[in-house]
Amino acid sequence: MASEMQWGRLMDAQQSELLVDSILPQQVLLLQGKYVQTVAHLEKLMWYILFVAEGYDVEDLDDVHAALKQQQRTTELIGSLRAALKADKVHMADEVTAILNEVERDKDARNMAVHGAWSTLPDGTFRCDYFKNLGSSKQPDWRGYNAPVTLGEIEAALTAANRLLSAAHEVFQATFGKKSRGSDLTAADRNEKAINETPEKE
Repeated sequence: MASEMQWGRLMDAQQSELLVDSILPQQVLLLQGKYVQTVAHLEKLMWYILFVAEGYDVEDLDDVHAALKQQQRTTELIGSLRAALKADKVHMADEVTAILNEVERDKDARNMAVHGAWSTLPDGTFRCDYFKNLGSSKQPDWRGYNAPVTLGEIEAALTAANRLLSAAHEVFQATFGKKSRGSDLTAADRNEKAINETPEKE
């Protein structure tokens, strides 16, 4: 019923520049955008840390393939970093382990923000229509999640993600031995640039 009401409001909206503006207030849309970009930059820094830990060579196409494959899925990135930690390859291992633990703990919040369809409830809270497989790929057990979420919970998720990004940035700075802010072309950026320019095998 709530979804039908939301779609009714959506179709009747005449004033909104974007349709989603009639579903969620600007404050929530802004917080969601900030959250999504915060976790995106967190995962990028985690990938840079893994890149250095594994000693990937940007001129070796097999290394490039391995590095990019690990970047595509968060679960694979986390697993690869944990393997590198176990092999004692990662600088500031305790800090990286703590970051990974929180990322894994909060992965549902990340997936809901990126993949969930959010809407406003009559009481001023928010709902996220999101499905999760609690089983396995062979024996799936899909469950829906649509419990009310408060504005305070959204703000708390962003605060936590920002704290993790700051912690990852400290590891990143220590790993490369220098400060890295804004548009600086860091060693990791040069690695990524080299990957983008690496020719494919014929």
